[in-house]
Amino acid sequence: MKLSCLIVDDEPLARAGIKYLLSQQQQFEITAEADNGNDALRLAELHQPDIVFLDIQMPGLDGLSVFKQLTNKPAVIFCSAYAEYAVNAFELSAVDYLLKPFSPERFQQALLKACGKIIQRLNSNQPNDTAPEYVSRLTIRDPGRLRIVEVSDISWISSAGNYVDIHVYPQQKNYLLRDTMAAIEKKLDPAIFARIHRSSIVRKSDIVELRPGDKGDADVILKCGTVLTMSRRNRAALAELFGQLS
Repeated sequence: MKLSCLIVDDEPLARAGIKYLLSQQQQFEITAEADNGNDALRLAELHQPDIVFLDIQMPGLDGLSVFKQLTNKPAVIFCSAYAEYAVNAFELSAVDYLLKPFSPERFQQALLKACGKIIQRLNSNQPNDTAPEYVSRLTIRDPGRLRIVEVSDISWISSAGNYVDIHVYPQQKNYLLRDTMAAIEKKLDPAIFARIHRSSIVRKSDIVELRPGDKGDADVILKCGTVLTMSRRNRAALAELFGQLS
């Protein structure tokens, strides 16, 4: 799933620069552009973007006034040549404040902050405040880009040293995330995912076959054809499936 972006700046070259940097990362899409504050509000209401890149000094409403009137509460990154407005921007809970001209690396830092805020907001919208907060998206940092992976697309996860290897079934791809198996297991809903081995976590609904072994272990076959090993000590994770074999 891509994150939608609205770019607001009265300078065409500034908008083009942001568009170019975003084009280097496939997980973002530009839904609209505006060169003044009034159009920015109208387009924000129309498209409900995830991220807004917002200039300060523009015709009509200035950037700070636009921010105050936004109703959908997107992640806002200010892009301005004027440093004196930064304090006011952060007081309004801006994600970041980029001083023009900014480097691609600095832009990347701002994007990472925006993604973090979006994920935090999604996780805080659970209907039951007492329920565990399981993530719906993972942010993976690749060289020169940020990748958003929907948890609903994950088929299985394996250990890879200091990383976990996330296997996405719909696209037949895998992505490395710097995390531990224990930490990633806590982020996933146990009603959907099961830890079947110290080095494997699997989506239960992707299991198409179980082949019990002689020592309490089993081969777990997934719809993609992958065969994983379930250790005897993790057998309880799939107890309901083994019960159907009895």
